[in-house]
Amino acid sequence: MSQTHGRRVLSMAGGTLVSRLTGLLRVLVLAWVLGFSPLADAFNLANTVPNMLFDLVLGGVATATFIPVFVERLARDGERRAWRSISVVVTAASLVLVGASLVAWFAAPWIIDAFTILNHAGGHAAAAVADQRAVATSLLRWFVPQVFFYGLIGLATALLNVRHRFGSPAWVPVANNVVAIVVLVWFHLVDPAPTVASVAGSSHLALLGLGTTAGVAVQFALLLPSLARADLWRLRVRLDLRDPALRAVARLGSWTLGVVAANQASLYVVLALAFAAGGSGPVSAYTYGWSFMQMPYAVVVVSVLAALTPQLARLATDEDHDALAERLRFGLRQSLVIIVPATVTLIILSQPTVAILLNHVDARRTLAAGTVLAVLSAGLPGFTVFQLCVRGLQAMQRARDVFVLYLFQNVATVVLAFVLGRHSLAGLTASVSLAYAAAALLSLVHLGRVRTPIAAALWSVHVRRSVGASIVAGVAMASLYALGSSMTGVGLVARFVAALAGGGVGYLLVVVIGARRVAQRPPTV
Repeated sequence: MSQTHGRRVLSMAGGTLVSRLTGLLRVLVLAWVLGFSPLADAFNLANTVPNMLFDLVLGGVATATFIPVFVERLARDGERRAWRSISVVVTAASLVLVGASLVAWFAAPWIIDAFTILNHAGGHAAAAVADQRAVATSLLRWFVPQVFFYGLIGLATALLNVRHRFGSPAWVPVANNVVAIVVLVWFHLVDPAPTVASVAGSSHLALLGLGTTAGVAVQFALLLPSLARADLWRLRVRLDLRDPALRAVARLGSWTLGVVAANQASLYVVLALAFAAGGSGPVSAYTYGWSFMQMPYAVVVVSVLAALTPQLARLATDEDHDALAERLRFGLRQSLVIIVPATVTLIILSQPTVAILLNHVDARRTLAAGTVLAVLSAGLPGFTVFQLCVRGLQAMQRARDVFVLYLFQNVATVVLAFVLGRHSLAGLTASVSLAYAAAALLSLVHLGRVRTPIAAALWSVHVRRSVGASIVAGVAMASLYALGSSMTGVGLVARFVAALAGGGVGYLLVVVIGARRVAQRPPTV
């Protein structure tokens, strides 16, 4: 099982790595084209809303319920009856997506107003904010169809994962990123110095919005061949409100909907406070920092969790708590061994990373996106632990427990955001990291109470070795970076590369020496 799991993780990790690298390139191009400006904030705010709406309407429910329910139906009802039920769920979800997209299109002005309500600018600044809201509203209406396509992608991914096909969902986002990059480059060519005033009401703005949404549509279209090869021809358009699978999704999804609502409420508070902070693109700084922080998590942890989820669902259905705990501990060890050094690297090199990638290789001033990246990265281990614990509880269909944990995390985020972040982007970001750390500890305790203890994996030999190696790597990176003084151009890049290489060598030396010491120990009797 471990070898099969490893192959699946490697397949997904490869696709996820390429998709995240192209996603990173997409962020770089976006920053190159729009910079840290009011137009960039309007674009990033409008482009974030469809993801929030998708999560609120279906995304969280799909992740938490579809795979466990589908696996349970296939295990208990047989193929024919199970696919009737799965068809009902897919049909109902598609109808919900259509309705949500239509509502969001009509409600676009009020949605944007809600995000910008905390900005109390007056005079000329008030007029500028009004223009920014108008551009964000226009973009949001072009982006709204993404809700429908993201929903279809989520459904397709769940169906493919049930059939143990993980590769294509990990690779198809590459096409989305490529389309978006092409659209952004085209936009730059037709408007090299765009502003809110220059794009308002123009055809260029419409094509920017339409092109960005086209990337999501292409991403879904590329999943169709995989769906056809995965023996999913049994799907039919079928609606039966009494179907047991639909009722199970509704039962579990009611709690999950509460989870997603809490998530989006806290994200709304964070983005609204960021927008109210003013300055040079605070929403964009938070968006870019979050994207960079998510890179190691998305490449490693998402791949591990996607491969583990069907196994966890099967073990939970069989009520094999010992095996379930073992697989969760295995996943946690795999994840933390990579996440810990990534965390140290992102914290120490956050400013030069953002300066090189987003600020034209210029680190002469402290960049808000770099500060956001460092503070969010400090919370990355807690975020990882929390997400893995939640996935285990979802596999056990303990939706109420998941809701309580997420409610705690989001309430903590909101409270800390108002305490620490009303006048500081760093404080606002810290509220997110601190809340995830606290929620991770609480979720570990709760898993132990439900006969699935996994906390021991936090201090396994592999994790301890990774922590020690990461400390050595961090000291090496900080020392090597401090030796130089160049803040721009080739000199800054040389400082960054030297620090990164020195940290990598230090990490590998500690890991290799530790492994040799373990191998040389005499066997215990």
